[in-house]
Amino acid sequence: MKLRALPLLALLPLAACTLNLRQVQDPPRSLAIPTAHPWSSLVYLARTDSGVVVFDLGWTGAGRRLRRVLRQVGATPHEVRAVFLTHSHRDHVNAWREVRGARFHLTAVEAPLFVGEARHRDLPSRVAERVFGRRGPRPGEVEVRPFGADTAFAFGADTVRAFLLPGHTAGSAAYLFRSVLLVGDAIAYNHLTGFQGAKRIFTRDVQQSRASLASLFGRVRPYEVRWVCNAHGKCARPDSAFVRKVTR
Repeated sequence: MKLRALPLLALLPLAACTLNLRQVQDPPRSLAIPTAHPWSSLVYLARTDSGVVVFDLGWTGAGRRLRRVLRQVGATPHEVRAVFLTHSHRDHVNAWREVRGARFHLTAVEAPLFVGEARHRDLPSRVAERVFGRRGPRPGEVEVRPFGADTAFAFGADTVRAFLLPGHTAGSAAYLFRSVLLVGDAIAYNHLTGFQGAKRIFTRDVQQSRASLASLFGRVRPYEVRWVCNAHGKCARPDSAFVRKVTR
Protein backbone atom coordinates (compact mmCIF):
# COMPACT_ATOMS: atom_id res chain seq x y z
CA MET A 1 0.00 0.00 0.00
CA LYS A 2 2.86 2.36 0.71
CA LEU A 3 4.30 1.76 -2.75
CA ARG A 4 0.96 2.49 -4.39
CA ALA A 5 0.69 5.73 -2.42
CA LEU A 6 4.05 7.02 -3.58
CA PRO A 7 2.96 8.29 -7.02
CA LEU A 8 0.08 10.24 -5.46
CA LEU A 9 2.36 11.74 -2.82
CA ALA A 10 4.86 12.68 -5.51
CA LEU A 11 2.16 14.60 -7.38
CA LEU A 12 1.12 16.70 -4.38
CA PRO A 13 3.94 19.26 -4.81
CA LEU A 14 2.93 19.59 -8.47
CA ALA A 15 -0.68 20.21 -7.51
CA ALA A 16 0.49 22.97 -5.20
CA CYS A 17 2.38 24.78 -7.96
CA THR A 18 1.06 27.92 -9.56
CA LEU A 19 1.47 28.65 -13.25
CA ASN A 20 2.46 32.06 -14.67
CA LEU A 21 1.20 33.73 -11.50
CA ARG A 22 4.10 36.18 -11.40
CA GLN A 23 3.07 37.47 -14.80
CA VAL A 24 -0.21 38.91 -13.49
CA GLN A 25 1.33 40.80 -10.57
CA ASP A 26 2.71 44.33 -10.42
CA PRO A 27 4.16 44.73 -6.91
CA PRO A 28 3.48 46.70 -4.88
CA ARG A 29 0.37 47.78 -6.83
CA SER A 30 -1.02 44.25 -7.09
CA LEU A 31 -0.12 40.85 -5.66
CA ALA A 32 -1.49 37.33 -5.92
CA ILE A 33 -0.96 34.60 -3.37
CA PRO A 34 -1.91 30.92 -3.06
CA THR A 35 -3.30 30.32 0.41
CA ALA A 36 -3.55 26.56 0.86
CA HIS A 37 -1.83 23.42 -0.35
CA PRO A 38 -2.09 21.27 -2.30
CA TRP A 39 -4.90 23.24 -3.97
CA SER A 40 -3.33 26.73 -3.98
CA SER A 41 -6.58 28.65 -3.58
CA LEU A 42 -5.87 32.11 -4.90
CA VAL A 43 -6.23 35.57 -3.37
CA TYR A 44 -5.54 38.47 -5.73
CA LEU A 45 -5.43 42.02 -4.37
CA ALA A 46 -4.58 45.47 -5.64
CA ARG A 47 -4.24 48.99 -4.35
CA THR A 48 -6.34 51.51 -6.29
CA ASP A 49 -6.99 55.25 -6.00
CA SER A 50 -10.10 54.36 -3.99
CA GLY A 51 -8.69 51.75 -1.62
CA VAL A 52 -7.74 48.09 -1.80
CA VAL A 53 -9.79 45.57 -3.77
CA VAL A 54 -9.53 41.81 -3.23
CA PHE A 55 -10.60 38.95 -5.47
CA ASP A 56 -11.49 35.70 -3.66
CA LEU A 57 -10.44 34.87 -0.12
CA GLY A 58 -8.64 31.55 -0.14
CA TRP A 59 -8.77 28.55 2.13
CA THR A 60 -6.69 27.27 5.05
CA GLY A 61 -4.38 29.94 6.44
CA ALA A 62 -5.84 32.59 4.14
CA GLY A 63 -6.40 35.14 6.90
CA ARG A 64 -2.79 35.11 8.05
CA ARG A 65 -1.41 35.25 4.51
CA LEU A 66 -3.84 37.99 3.51
CA ARG A 67 -2.67 40.20 6.38
CA ARG A 68 0.94 39.59 5.35
CA VAL A 69 0.43 40.46 1.70
CA LEU A 70 -1.62 43.53 2.60
CA ARG A 71 1.42 44.79 4.51
CA GLN A 72 3.45 44.36 1.32
CA VAL A 73 1.20 46.87 -0.45
CA GLY A 74 1.26 49.17 2.59
CA ALA A 75 -2.31 48.43 3.68
CA THR A 76 -4.31 46.88 6.52
CA PRO A 77 -7.50 44.77 6.40
CA HIS A 78 -9.47 47.90 7.35
CA GLU A 79 -8.38 49.52 4.07
CA VAL A 80 -9.97 46.81 1.93
CA ARG A 81 -12.87 48.58 0.30
CA ALA A 82 -14.32 45.80 -1.83
CA VAL A 83 -14.17 42.02 -2.14
CA PHE A 84 -15.18 40.32 -5.39
CA LEU A 85 -16.00 36.61 -5.11
CA THR A 86 -15.96 34.35 -8.15
CA HIS A 87 -18.06 31.86 -6.19
CA SER A 88 -18.75 30.77 -2.62
CA HIS A 89 -17.17 27.32 -2.32
CA ARG A 90 -15.41 27.03 1.03
CA ASP A 91 -11.90 27.05 -0.45
CA HIS A 92 -12.41 30.60 -1.77
CA VAL A 93 -14.09 32.45 1.12
CA ASN A 94 -12.09 31.50 4.20
CA ALA A 95 -10.59 34.93 5.04
CA TRP A 96 -13.91 36.82 5.03
CA ARG A 97 -13.60 37.68 8.73
CA GLU A 98 -10.35 39.56 8.10
CA VAL A 99 -12.10 41.99 5.75
CA ARG A 100 -15.63 41.96 7.15
CA GLY A 101 -15.81 45.76 6.89
CA ALA A 102 -15.57 45.65 3.08
CA ARG A 103 -18.41 45.42 0.61
CA PHE A 104 -18.77 41.90 -0.76
CA HIS A 105 -19.67 41.79 -4.45
CA LEU A 106 -21.04 38.58 -5.96
CA THR A 107 -23.93 37.60 -8.17
CA ALA A 108 -27.49 37.74 -6.86
CA VAL A 109 -27.79 33.98 -7.39
CA GLU A 110 -24.61 33.27 -5.42
CA ALA A 111 -25.37 35.56 -2.48
CA PRO A 112 -27.76 33.13 -0.69
CA LEU A 113 -25.12 30.39 -1.00
CA PHE A 114 -22.48 32.67 0.51
CA VAL A 115 -24.54 33.57 3.60
CA GLY A 116 -26.03 30.12 4.15
CA GLU A 117 -29.56 30.76 2.97
CA ALA A 118 -29.07 28.12 0.25
CA ARG A 119 -26.85 25.06 -0.11
CA HIS A 120 -24.41 23.99 -2.80
CA ARG A 121 -25.57 20.92 -4.68
CA ASP A 122 -22.24 19.34 -5.65
CA LEU A 123 -21.33 16.26 -3.61
CA PRO A 124 -17.98 17.45 -2.13
CA SER A 125 -19.61 20.65 -0.83
CA ARG A 126 -22.51 18.76 0.75
CA VAL A 127 -20.18 16.27 2.43
CA ALA A 128 -17.78 18.98 3.66
CA GLU A 129 -20.57 21.06 5.13
CA ARG A 130 -22.01 18.08 6.95
CA VAL A 131 -18.62 17.06 8.37
CA PHE A 132 -16.95 20.43 8.98
CA GLY A 133 -19.81 22.94 9.04
CA ARG A 134 -20.08 26.17 7.05
CA ARG A 135 -17.21 28.55 6.27
CA GLY A 136 -19.04 31.67 5.14
CA PRO A 137 -20.80 34.44 7.09
CA ARG A 138 -24.39 34.42 8.23
CA PRO A 139 -26.97 36.89 6.91
CA GLY A 140 -26.14 40.39 8.13
CA GLU A 141 -22.54 39.68 9.19
CA VAL A 142 -21.10 41.41 6.11
CA GLU A 143 -22.41 43.91 3.58
CA VAL A 144 -23.33 41.97 0.45
CA ARG A 145 -23.77 43.87 -2.81
CA PRO A 146 -25.28 41.40 -5.30
CA PHE A 147 -25.40 42.07 -9.04
CA GLY A 148 -27.69 40.42 -11.55
CA ALA A 149 -26.08 41.34 -14.87
CA ASP A 150 -22.65 42.07 -16.33
CA THR A 151 -21.56 45.16 -14.41
CA ALA A 152 -18.66 47.65 -14.19
CA PHE A 153 -17.34 49.02 -10.88
CA ALA A 154 -15.11 52.11 -10.84
CA PHE A 155 -12.26 52.52 -8.34
CA GLY A 156 -10.56 55.76 -9.27
CA ALA A 157 -8.65 55.15 -12.50
CA ASP A 158 -9.35 51.40 -12.34
CA THR A 159 -12.43 49.47 -13.42
CA VAL A 160 -13.54 46.02 -12.31
CA ARG A 161 -15.74 44.43 -14.95
CA ALA A 162 -17.94 41.66 -13.59
CA PHE A 163 -19.46 38.97 -15.82
CA LEU A 164 -22.05 36.33 -14.99
CA LEU A 165 -20.54 32.85 -15.39
CA PRO A 166 -23.07 30.30 -14.06
CA GLY A 167 -22.38 26.60 -14.17
CA HIS A 168 -19.60 25.69 -11.75
CA THR A 169 -21.91 27.07 -9.09
CA ALA A 170 -25.34 28.54 -9.73
CA GLY A 171 -24.01 32.09 -9.48
CA SER A 172 -20.35 31.93 -10.46
CA ALA A 173 -18.81 35.13 -11.85
CA ALA A 174 -15.67 36.27 -13.67
CA TYR A 175 -13.84 39.57 -13.20
CA LEU A 176 -11.66 41.53 -15.57
CA PHE A 177 -9.18 43.82 -13.83
CA ARG A 178 -6.05 45.40 -15.31
CA SER A 179 -6.22 43.02 -18.30
CA VAL A 180 -6.38 39.91 -16.07
CA LEU A 181 -9.53 37.82 -16.40
CA LEU A 182 -10.26 35.92 -13.17
CA VAL A 183 -12.62 33.03 -13.92
CA GLY A 184 -12.82 31.17 -10.62
CA ASP A 185 -13.17 27.41 -11.06
CA ALA A 186 -14.87 27.59 -14.45
CA ILE A 187 -11.45 26.59 -15.81
CA ALA A 188 -9.46 23.77 -14.23
CA TYR A 189 -5.89 22.61 -14.75
CA ASN A 190 -4.40 19.14 -14.83
CA HIS A 191 -0.60 18.74 -14.87
CA LEU A 192 -0.91 15.88 -17.34
CA THR A 193 -3.49 17.31 -19.76
CA GLY A 194 -3.26 21.06 -19.14
CA PHE A 195 -6.21 23.46 -19.03
CA GLN A 196 -9.77 22.19 -19.31
CA GLY A 197 -13.30 23.16 -18.36
CA ALA A 198 -14.69 22.96 -14.83
CA LYS A 199 -14.16 19.67 -12.99
CA ARG A 200 -17.35 17.63 -13.06
CA ILE A 201 -17.29 16.42 -9.45
CA PHE A 202 -17.20 19.97 -8.04
CA THR A 203 -19.54 21.50 -10.61
CA ARG A 204 -23.29 22.03 -10.49
CA ASP A 205 -23.84 21.98 -14.27
CA VAL A 206 -20.87 21.19 -16.52
CA GLN A 207 -22.64 21.94 -19.79
CA GLN A 208 -23.86 25.30 -18.51
CA SER A 209 -20.34 26.10 -17.34
CA ARG A 210 -18.90 25.38 -20.82
CA ALA A 211 -21.60 27.49 -22.48
CA SER A 212 -21.01 30.34 -20.01
CA LEU A 213 -17.28 30.28 -20.76
CA ALA A 214 -17.88 30.38 -24.51
CA SER A 215 -20.19 33.36 -24.02
CA LEU A 216 -17.70 35.04 -21.67
CA PHE A 217 -14.90 35.09 -24.23
CA GLY A 218 -17.27 36.83 -26.61
CA ARG A 219 -18.35 39.35 -23.99
CA VAL A 220 -14.79 40.35 -23.08
CA ARG A 221 -13.72 40.81 -26.70
CA PRO A 222 -14.07 44.64 -26.58
CA TYR A 223 -11.53 44.79 -23.74
CA GLU A 224 -7.85 43.97 -23.44
CA VAL A 225 -7.31 40.54 -21.87
CA ARG A 226 -3.66 39.57 -21.51
CA TRP A 227 -4.08 36.70 -19.04
CA VAL A 228 -6.78 34.33 -17.86
CA CYS A 229 -6.37 32.95 -14.33
CA ASN A 230 -8.42 30.39 -12.47
CA ALA A 231 -9.04 30.40 -8.72
CA HIS A 232 -6.09 28.08 -8.05
CA GLY A 233 -3.25 30.19 -9.39
CA LYS A 234 -3.04 28.78 -12.93
CA CYS A 235 -2.79 31.46 -15.63
CA ALA A 236 -2.61 31.30 -19.44
CA ARG A 237 -2.66 33.53 -22.49
CA PRO A 238 -6.18 33.53 -23.98
CA ASP A 239 -5.30 32.49 -27.53
CA SER A 240 -7.81 30.72 -29.76
CA ALA A 241 -6.41 27.24 -29.01
CA PHE A 242 -6.79 27.84 -25.28
CA VAL A 243 -10.37 29.07 -25.69
CA ARG A 244 -11.35 26.05 -27.81
CA LYS A 245 -9.87 23.63 -25.30
CA VAL A 246 -11.62 24.98 -22.19
CA THR A 247 -15.02 25.44 -23.83
CA ARG A 248 -15.37 22.21 -25.82
